[in-house]
Amino acid sequence: MLASMESRIEALATRMESRDQEVRQELAIYKASVSARVMATEEASRVEVPKPHRFSGNRDAKELDNFLWHMERYFEAIALTDEAAKVRTATLYLTDTATIWWRRRFADMEKGICTIETWEDFKREIKRQFYPEDVAYLARKNMRRLKHTGSIREYVKEFSSLMLEISNMTEKELLFNFIDNLQGWAEQELRRRGVQDLATAMVVAKSLTDYKRRDSSKDESLEDSHAMGGGDEVPRDHNAPKKGSGKTSNV
Repeated sequence: MLASMESRIEALATRMESRDQEVRQELAIYKASVSARVMATEEASRVEVPKPHRFSGNRDAKELDNFLWHMERYFEAIALTDEAAKVRTATLYLTDTATIWWRRRFADMEKGICTIETWEDFKREIKRQFYPEDVAYLARKNMRRLKHTGSIREYVKEFSSLMLEISNMTEKELLFNFIDNLQGWAEQELRRRGVQDLATAMVVAKSLTDYKRRDSSKDESLEDSHAMGGGDEVPRDHNAPKKGSGKTSNV
């Protein structure tokens, strides 16, 4: 009986030792995992996040949209999620007229006249103040007037800028306007290639710049060749009198 008890105790001790080794291994793995996360966090914190551009209060839709977009990318980079903190941070990047506007809005909030507690609240209020009226209407009007008269790259750039200010125009409408306002040769080439979407149309249009340049270079080379005597040789009349000979043929 005593021997049986000793045997059980030894078996129990063996199991406990085995379990102890397993716990030690799990603990080592956990420590390594935590250490790796800490190192990754420290490494990320050393990466310098570029500061967003400041907004001075110009009544320019593109400038205001860019300011708000850069602020949101900045919030993501620094992992800022608190709504009130987003508003406070954004106001640090206001200058000139925009700063004066915010000081007045802040005073109104202290008086209880208005509330700006979330990032969406802030965007709504700042757009109400500085976003030009009828932006989409003016952009549509300018797009209708836009014509491809100079560089095709400049045309694509101007069209892209206007397109971003029109949120309710369909893909088909944009594609029609883009192709319809091109010069005849460019419009014909895009239709020949059967482009079906705006992104493809813009890429193809930009490539036509080099295509047109190569054709122009060929034409200039041909003109230079003719100018230097490289054209068709004119048959020579050997019976014609030579210039400066002073002689005339006898009749």
